[in-house]
Amino acid sequence: MRPMRPSDGPQVKVSLNKLSADARRSRFFASIAEFSDDAVHRLIDIDPAREYLLVVLRRDDNGEIPIAGGRFVLEDQRPECAFSLLIGDPWQGQGIGRRIIKALIREASRRGMRRMHGHVLADNRPMLALARALHFAVRESDQGDDVLEVVRELPVGKSPRWTAFCRKFWRRRGNQR
Repeated sequence: MRPMRPSDGPQVKVSLNKLSADARRSRFFASIAEFSDDAVHRLIDIDPAREYLLVVLRRDDNGEIPIAGGRFVLEDQRPECAFSLLIGDPWQGQGIGRRIIKALIREASRRGMRRMHGHVLADNRPMLALARALHFAVRESDQGDDVLEVVRELPVGKSPRWTAFCRKFWRRRGNQR
């Protein structure tokens, strides 16, 4: 798992176009026949100050193949973010989504976000179960009867300055013994 790179575009396009119709509908809330170069570019070309995008890769003889991804986007003027998650069909149910969401939560907390939310189709039982297992509350959404919102308060993250201070402090203390 690592941050998405613009150079991942061609492989991401191949992986997106291999998704089942159900996986596409669950993530994008629409039936998408094919992902164009432009659509993939819009998905992976992010503003790192406002967005965080992860990809999970599988290595094989042809290189690295994207099998899953997750992102969050910071909300304007509020300390919260919206997240989304996509797992390739053969890789669902193996704990990858849990790892991605936990990584998103850590980074959002580190950036000072206080709340994370996402929208889930009401019939997407695996995603709702995962959200509940990770302490997201499930509630009605303003996006229609077939869409629910999952919401979680985030732990207080440590600022990079505080982390650097603590490392320096413990290093000095260790050297004094």
